[in-house]
Amino acid sequence: MKRKLLPWPCPGPAGRLYPAPAPSPRRRRPFAHPNPAAAVDFHAFLDEVNETRRAVIEDGEPLDISAWTPDFTDQNHTFTDEEMEVLLTPHDPAENLTLEQAREDVETAFTLLRTTYGAYEYFGGDEVFDGLREDALARLEEADPALPLADAVADALYAVLSPVVRDGHFVVDNRRLIEAYELSPYYVPGVYIDDPTGLDEDYIKPTIGPDGAITYGFYALSHDGSDLPDSLGGYELDWTLCEPVGRGNFVFAESEYRGIPTLQSRRMSSRTPEEEAQLERFASCGGEYADAPLLIFDVRGNPGGSDRWLMSWFEGWTGQPAQPHRVDGHRYSQLGCEVHGSYYPPDWMGTWGIGTEEGNWVEREGYTFLLTDGGTASSGETAVEFLRTVENTLAVGLPTGGCALVSNNMDIYLPRTGVWLFFGTGLSFHETMENRDGVGYLPDLWVNPAEAPVAVARMCEYYGLRG
Repeated sequence: MKRKLLPWPCPGPAGRLYPAPAPSPRRRRPFAHPNPAAAVDFHAFLDEVNETRRAVIEDGEPLDISAWTPDFTDQNHTFTDEEMEVLLTPHDPAENLTLEQAREDVETAFTLLRTTYGAYEYFGGDEVFDGLREDALARLEEADPALPLADAVADALYAVLSPVVRDGHFVVDNRRLIEAYELSPYYVPGVYIDDPTGLDEDYIKPTIGPDGAITYGFYALSHDGSDLPDSLGGYELDWTLCEPVGRGNFVFAESEYRGIPTLQSRRMSSRTPEEEAQLERFASCGGEYADAPLLIFDVRGNPGGSDRWLMSWFEGWTGQPAQPHRVDGHRYSQLGCEVHGSYYPPDWMGTWGIGTEEGNWVEREGYTFLLTDGGTASSGETAVEFLRTVENTLAVGLPTGGCALVSNNMDIYLPRTGVWLFFGTGLSFHETMENRDGVGYLPDLWVNPAEAPVAVARMCEYYGLRG
């Protein structure tokens, strides 16, 4: 039986290629300030972004996860209360751990996935995971005898799951499965191009020039930069790794940057009373910025937490709840009900809660600049999903981390080895049925994250957006 989706918040930790032209006889050189590239019209650029996002809500494809969310009441008594207590309590490996006990933990790991993991059917169900289990057991048998058995179990699970499970939250003993899919951002400092025609879209992106004009620059994603071209279209390319942004010693702060109201959300969870107070302020201050003609909303480096603070802020800011085009599923498994009992009623065990929103486009006069980078994930990415429904919003920075497919994650410890697993019971898609984990949401304007605030300020000055 499909159940109505429980009210939020639920607990959380959620182109074309052009042939390159032949080099010209005289090699073009990068130019730098004060000789900027020709400017792109700001309002034409913004209108295109608005129309693209509005179309997702008004004309977007239906989002349907019914093929991956069957009822499973036959699994409601898989674990005893004592077994669940062990699975949810951190512990060291058993003394004198044996190979047979290690094998049992591999079996338990796959039982946990089959009965609890929200994306189990999405990634292939029994047809796929039964084969992965056999592969993991074989790897365990072949492990180096000098390797501790707990480490051998973790290695075997990681080795077989990581090529299949593209889930930004999933962790096996401190190793994230998504690492195989993650790419690092690179750019070429000081090179701005007024006409990108004929240049490969994998490497040329809209950006903010040194004078504040929207123009084009070289940005790309790569594992280590070794596969990036040394030259393209007559330009010599000195690729540089984009700079990370520190999270600071706060979770939420308000300020102004060159006269622009700025909200910085670095985490959506608290560890101290002071941080809790900061999040309470975040949740309550949205209305104070409702009429701001310019606003910077900074979620660079925000790894997530709970959506509830953001939901309250958004409703205060726009006067209505956030409604992106999305589908959210919550698997009311035995272990999930044990962990998330206040959200997952026991009598719903063995069923899925499915919520589908067609979406709602929010009209707004002011301009909002959303700063993102690869550290923006989970509930940090929820901020991106919410603000993409608001008119006149531009994302500036780099692609987000891509960590949204599976929500309501929890810590689990294999009973004999103590190997830590971290995965969730949800299954979510936003805007399309694409799995963005490890890819994230692309920015509208690509900018080295450390330079994003000053770039936005320059752009506001260049186009006279301050009024």
